[in-house]
Amino acid sequence: MLGDASLQTQNKGKTYRMKFEWGDKHQAYLFHVYNLLDEWVLAQPHKKIRLNSYVNFVTTWAFQTFSHEAFNILAELFIINNKKGIIKDLIKNHLTARSLAYWFMDDGGKLDYNKNSKNFSVVLNTQSFTKEEVEIMAVESNKFNLSSTRTNKDKQIIIIDHSSDNKFLNLIKPYLIPEMEYKLPSFLKQETKSLLNILN
Repeated sequence: MLGDASLQTQNKGKTYRMKFEWGDKHQAYLFHVYNLLDEWVLAQPHKKIRLNSYVNFVTTWAFQTFSHEAFNILAELFIINNKKGIIKDLIKNHLTARSLAYWFMDDGGKLDYNKNSKNFSVVLNTQSFTKEEVEIMAVESNKFNLSSTRTNKDKQIIIIDHSSDNKFLNLIKPYLIPEMEYKLPSFLKQETKSLLNILN
């Protein structure tokens, strides 16, 4: 829910369902999430093709759960005045290393994808949240002793400073799937391979 997932109700909040949709590039990640939730899903992920504003065809993959009261707790945490948002202390009380990893895989990446960039910071894209919500998330994410800031250069995003990269990797590496390692700065990808070799 911190990433691209959404909640919908068809009965005025009695029950909710979750909807997921990612681009074709992230098909492996979508099927990974689908396999985690398959007992809550009636139909397999399906391909969607649409025209974007640049008149280009865009391919995405999507699936949704069935409606159930089990998802109501998520609505209490993420639905504010009928819109997606966060309650205060959400990160402080509920974010775990595992959910941080999925937040990164879902909506994170390198701050600078330029091959020659010396900026190795990691970013969490939080543009769908308000400025105040992003400020709260940036502060509360320090529960992991990560050095994080919020930038206001026309983008509401959370930046995890390069100085916290190794801490960040140690938190997320048990849950990071190989197909999403491209989002890591290059030296962290090497670190991940080294750790896997040691474990093997």
